[in-house]
Amino acid sequence: MRAFPDGPEMDNVCWRGSERGGREDGFTLVEVIVVLSVILLLTGIAVPMLSSYMEDGRRARAEAECKVLGSAVMSFYKDLGYYPARNSSATDNHVYVLLSGPTKPSSNPWSASHSFATWAVDATRGDILDNHLLNNMPGGQASAAYPVTGNLRWRGPYVAGGTPVDPWSNPYVVNILGGWYSHATNHKRMFVLSAGPNGRIDTAATATSADDIAGDDIGLILTQQQ
Repeated sequence: MRAFPDGPEMDNVCWRGSERGGREDGFTLVEVIVVLSVILLLTGIAVPMLSSYMEDGRRARAEAECKVLGSAVMSFYKDLGYYPARNSSATDNHVYVLLSGPTKPSSNPWSASHSFATWAVDATRGDILDNHLLNNMPGGQASAAYPVTGNLRWRGPYVAGGTPVDPWSNPYVVNILGGWYSHATNHKRMFVLSAGPNGRIDTAATATSADDIAGDDIGLILTQQQ
């Protein structure tokens, strides 16, 4: 067995052991405050930027979906020679507005009153796009179906799996009367629209040849009558 030395050498050994084990590292209060300040500063910069990027992404998605819906409506027109405005009694050129989504709303789906909302919930003037583009059931009635034989016929479905609501959970709207209604000045333009971030439709329901997409609405013009 090895004996521990006495005297100065033993003192030196003990002192070196104490030096190795006695010091503990850690953050001071000042260091913690500095780190937290930096984190808060970076968060204050990053959160608004992230929110902006997310909003840009929503707008881009809404623009893309408006184009898809518009393309589907125009494909329908190419196949049948008229727009999807048939009611549940099989009367063509009767529906004023078509909304996206799986069900027809029973009340105004947007955050402010608008003629589009009034027409949308009307028993005969409003319908959902799915009844015309996905299922051949205008007004939800198979008896009102568009023709499926002949040169001009329904060749759908024109959308895959149903029409979506917009990124803010509101329906897209098509003022389909702009494609068929005859008026000296009004209803000259047919739009596909999202109400945008504020959930309010700002585009005029009159849709004269000079009316454009307004406010923060997102969409496109499908047709314009002379």
